[in-house]
Order: sequence, then structure tokens, then C-alpha cells
Amino acid sequence: ERDLQAGEVLRVDTGCLVALQPQVSYDIQMVRGLKSMFFGGEGLFFARLTGPGTVYLQTLPFSRLAAG
Repeated sequence: ERDLQAGEVLRVDTGCLVALQPQVSYDIQMVRGLKSMFFGGEGLFFARLTGPGTVYLQTLPFSRLAAG
């Protein structure tokens, strides 16, 4: 659980996002840079969350949890 202040931005792996309050702004963005794309371990996209509001995250993305 993470409480975001007004205007606070959090970038997370899309697979780690579990839930968010309706007032949290949610956007999907592509990871920049070839090095990050191929060696970052997070995939090609991340979620950009902007407060205020509460977001719920998990440390292990669904894709890795299912593969385990």
C-alpha cells in the first residue's frame, strides 16, 4: 500500500499494480532506452501513477508469479 500525495508520481512495472483509488491518474508509458528495454527485467511498459490517492502494489509481477 502506498499513499501518493497530490502531484506525486510513481512509476512501476505494470504487472506489480494490484489496485488504485479512482482519483489516482494512471498512464502506460514505454520504457526509454534500449539498455533498459533489454536488461531492465521489467518489460517494455510501465505504469505512471500520479496522486493523490492510494495504490496497492505487489512485489512480484503476475507473469513471474505464474511462471514460478
